[in-house]
Amino acid sequence: MNEMIERLMRGVEAARVLLAQHIRPGPSSAVDTVERLIDGLDDREFVATLERLNRRRVIRLVE
Repeated sequence: MNEMIERLMRGVEAARVLLAQHIRPGPSSAVDTVERLIDGLDDREFVATLERLNRRRVIRLVE
């Protein structure tokens, strides 16, 4: 169980880093940021971990 929680925490922390980078002053692309967020948060392993913890189907962001 701890391994699953750690995997989810790494995914959430990575998403926070991406968002922090996006809101920093300077040029940034919202499209690139969203694509990178989807890559991380819609990762099969990340979604499978959510499903195992929730014991129910989690809707994928992109099919």
